[in-house]
Amino acid sequence: MVTTIQIDEKTKHLLDKLKVHYRQSYNEVIEKMAKENIGGKKDIMFFAGAWKDLEDKEVENIKKSISNLRKSSTKELIDRT
Repeated sequence: MVTTIQIDEKTKHLLDKLKVHYRQSYNEVIEKMAKENIGGKKDIMFFAGAWKDLEDKEVENIKKSISNLRKSSTKELIDRT
């Protein structure tokens, strides 16, 4: 069964940005969004390009922070034993 829905131009542009491939249907895009929101799991590709607008220095600071957190948590685990 097929159902017709109406969306405004702004929403259509947002859906266009979510397409992985230009030939992907809006049905596929909406279905993927619905599954992600219902299941609570995000596709790893959701995060692709998340840092694209950050400056290199900001990215390096984030990486250093992550590294420091890993080192401190490892040290904490070792100290417990």
